Order: sequence, then structure tokens, then C-alpha cells
Amino acid sequence: MATRSYSELVKRVEELVSIEHYVSLGVLKGGLLLAAAFREGALNLYALDPSTGSMKRLNRDPVTLTARHEYGSDRVVFARDVARGAEMHALYSVSLDSPGEEERLAPSMKPARVLGIVYSGGEVLFTASTREENGLYAVEGDSARLVARFKGVPLLTSYGRGLAAGVTMKPEWGGRFGLFVADAGSGEVKEHLPEGGSACCPVVAGDGTVIYAFIGPRRAELRRLDPSGMKDEKLRLEGRDLDSFEPTDITFIDVAPDGSIIVIARKAGRSRLFIDGRLVRAPEGSLYYAQLRGGRIYVTHSSLRKPPRILEIGGDGGVRVVAEGRLPGWLGEALREVSFVEVESFDGSRVPTYVLKSGEAGEPGPTVVLVHGGPFAEYGDDWNLLAASLASAGFHVVMPNYRGSVGYGEEWKLKIIGDPCGGELEDIVASARWARSSGLASRVYIAGYSYGGYMTMCALTRKPREFEGGVAGASVVDWVEMYELSDAAFKQFIEFLFGGKRDAELWRERSPISHVDSLEKPLCIVHPQNDSRTPLKPVLRFMEKALERGKAFEAHIAPDMGHVVNTVEDAMKIVVPAVVFLARLEKRVGGSAQSD
Repeated sequence: MATRSYSELVKRVEELVSIEHYVSLGVLKGGLLLAAAFREGALNLYALDPSTGSMKRLNRDPVTLTARHEYGSDRVVFARDVARGAEMHALYSVSLDSPGEEERLAPSMKPARVLGIVYSGGEVLFTASTREENGLYAVEGDSARLVARFKGVPLLTSYGRGLAAGVTMKPEWGGRFGLFVADAGSGEVKEHLPEGGSACCPVVAGDGTVIYAFIGPRRAELRRLDPSGMKDEKLRLEGRDLDSFEPTDITFIDVAPDGSIIVIARKAGRSRLFIDGRLVRAPEGSLYYAQLRGGRIYVTHSSLRKPPRILEIGGDGGVRVVAEGRLPGWLGEALREVSFVEVESFDGSRVPTYVLKSGEAGEPGPTVVLVHGGPFAEYGDDWNLLAASLASAGFHVVMPNYRGSVGYGEEWKLKIIGDPCGGELEDIVASARWARSSGLASRVYIAGYSYGGYMTMCALTRKPREFEGGVAGASVVDWVEMYELSDAAFKQFIEFLFGGKRDAELWRERSPISHVDSLEKPLCIVHPQNDSRTPLKPVLRFMEKALERGKAFEAHIAPDMGHVVNTVEDAMKIVVPAVVFLARLEKRVGGSAQSD
């Protein structure tokens, strides 16, 4: 491991955090692209001219969530957290002709956790959660009309022909995601749970049908649903490349103005882009959001070695960079190599795992098992700030897609339902053991944020001798108290994760606070002060119990910040304590090991 001062490590993190990220979200009036960018210190929205690369900032203050816009929109709609990170949102819009002059939408509605927004045909619809309920709303004048209430958690993704479509999770669905279609006028809601799988990414097509992704046990495919009878069938496209690819996941669907169907599909943590079923060549890595404009395709690309950037793909297949951030000169050497492996777990399952090797460390060298949040998320070949920061500090990074991860079919995702801190913890331990046995790791640490922070807590209290120490960011420590403190969306999420059961005894048994006595290795706790997803109060009680028992830990409470990283300052509050703690721990533990 390269010997660097802590000030040098912090400087590297600052350089990484300051890299500008660009994501293309839609096509606006005049053919401008709607670009979201971590630029000017926060998440902001820009009207981007792809022919010249010039950008005009639209919003006045930082943005939290952006609406899905129809092609040719002359206004941009977004949500902003107005509760210092607690994810209570208000809606705003801004005209392309008057950048910076924001209009508050539905000002009479109290701020709520906004889950999804669509702006189409001059109408704004959104789904949101309050303490009492989850609902679909339509902006009307100064207020928001409640269109429909949901028992599940509704994530709105599309609106057209008077129909709102999205996905919802309900505790009684056994871990699967269903589809909803709501009539914005009458409020009638119809739901569809595909047999043997889940629904994703629904889009209302021009003929009033809904195109969505069916995520089956091991494969994903496109389907078309007729809302009148809620019957679906496989969607046959002209091109056969999508079927030949045999994706395990589909992450994006859109219907262009000319009727072309745009799809981003994934397999083994990497994406491919398809238009009407035909493959469009793009750089290897991950792709997000794609738009057709003037015979050209605009798509966002990233990899574990390259932050998000906007690419233009011409009709001849040529690729041009439209917008990207400037990278530090040392980055390519620090992020030396990316590989994909399958790690055998306790029950013979193969855990899909990405490995980022550091050019600052030898082999074997210090290694961090980095655990993703969610748990319904995925580590693929896409940019990760904490992974890049750790590799730049001289740690190899192992990123397991433990059971419960998406991207590898429903069969793998559903293995976590009813069993948090169970089989997925064994998968994470297996990845640590693989790191040692493969010759990659000299010593192994663990780190994670959100559900990844929870798994770090689980690992250090239930498998205390597998890791030398760890960093738990924004973690769950007590499911019972978290449930009491949660709003309607997160109450249902907890029930969904535990298989529809409200079993307080199981929740306590799977809570790290119940196992503080078993904590042996150094722990760093990093937690946002105003986090409303994983509240701070239970973490403070965990710290109190650990203190009473003389356990080794340090804590960093990030002031004026919530669960979501919205600014460069937020990122520094989370990443710097994690990297410095692990570097300091490795210096102490590694030096001790060498002296032995």
C-alpha cells in the first residue's frame, strides 16, 4: 500500500468529489438536451446544446429529483428537499425562456416524500408518501389533487392518454414488484403482478397500451399490457438482437416520437442499448437514459473507471463525447483493473462480484469488501465514488452482488425476502474469504452505506472475526424503532423486506443493536443528522450501548444532511471519514502484522 499522508488522501477525495458528472434526461424544446449534472457543487439542471456543448443552468437552488419529461417540453419540473435532508420535498418548475425564475407548484400542499414525477402534455403528476399514506397526485392550480391512495409503495414512471403507470411493492406480494395503471380522472387503479416475476420501467405508449419489462427468474423480456383488461403478452420487435442478448435485467424503456422503442438491458453488470430490438454499439460499461434526436442517439455512460458522461451515437455508429468531467491525471493508474468473478457461497450459490484493483497496492494488499445499499440494487461496471476513493487510497475493492441484489433475475433477488442479515451476510463473508484465498487480500475490511451500512453492522456483530474493522454509513441498527419512526413508504418497505410479516421478535433478532456485545473490531459510524430513511436516534442508542460495554468505535454525525448525497459537501462528509478511518486502521493493523 502506498504510504500517503492523511492530508494527501483527503486531497485525492476532494479531487474525485469535484469531478463533474453529466446525465442526459430528455429532449427539450428546440432540440436541447435536459442534462442533470453534479456541477457548481451540487446537483443542477441544464439546457445543453449537443452541437456546441454549451449549457445554460435552469434551476436557482440545488435539485433533488427530476420529472420524466415528454419530448419537446418547454418547461422543466423537479423536486427539492426543503427539510435539510429529511426528504420532505416541494415541487417546482422553470421555463426554458426564464432560467432561474422558479415557480413553486401546488404551494398549498405540505412537503412530502416524492417518489416519482412525470411532466407530460402540460400536466404534472407525482407519487408521494406522508406519515399516513402513499398516494398519486395531480397538480391543479395552487394545490395537488389526490388521485388515488395506495397500500403499496407507488413509483410513478410514465403518464399519457390520461393514464399514469408505474411499479409498486406490496408486502403481500412476496418480494415481487407489480405494475399499476391509474386513470388520472376517475382515480381508478388497476394492478398487475406478472406471474413468476416482477415488473419494471413501465411506459404508456401512443396507443394507450403499457410497455414494461418483465423480470423473470433468470431472464428479462419486454411485454405489452392492455389496460382495459390488464392482459399482457410478449412484445415482438423487428430486431432480434435484444432477444439474442438474453438479458437478466432491463433498466430503461422509452418510446420516441417516431414510435421507436428504446431499451437499455443488462447482464453481468454491464449494459447494452437497443432501438426496436437492434443493438446500438456503445462503450463497455453501464448506460442510463437514452433519447433519439435528429437521427442521433444521446445516452449516459459510465464505468468503474470513468464517471457519468453524455455520449452522442451517430447513424454511422460513431461515438462523440458531448459532456464529461475532467479527470485527475493520477486516476487511471490508481484504478488499475476491473474484473468480474463469481464467488461460491455457503450453499453453493455463485455470487456475482466486481473487483476493482488498486494501482496503489500490491497483491496481496489491503482490501475492502464494499457492500451496496438497497438491498434491491446492484454493483456493476459503473462509477462509484467510494470505490474510487478507496482504490485511490491503496485498497483493492471487492463488490459482491449478494442475494437480494437486482440485475441477476428474480430468483436471486427473492432469496433475501424474509431473511435480512441471513444468507446475504454469508455471501458477503464468502467474498471476503475469496479475497484472501485468491491472493488479492492481505487484510480485509468492510464498508457500506444504507443497507450496506446495515450489513457492515451485521458483519461486525455476528461475524466479528471475518474483518479487521469497518465503516457503517447511514445504517439500520434497530428495525423495531426504525419502523416506529418511518413514514408510510418505509413502513411498507420494512414489511416487504421481511416477507409481509410484522414479527417484532425477528426484527429484534436481526437488529445489530441486539448484538453489541459481540462487537470486537474497530467500527467507524458515519450518519447523516437529518436522515429520515435510517433515522439517527437508534444509532445513538447503539453508540450508548457500545460505550457502556467499552467497545472500540468512532462516530461522525454529518450535520444538515439527509440520507441522499445532494452536494459536493455532502459527499465529503461521508467519504472522507470512511477513507481516513480505514487508512489509519490499515496503518495500525498492517504495521502490527508486519512486526509479527
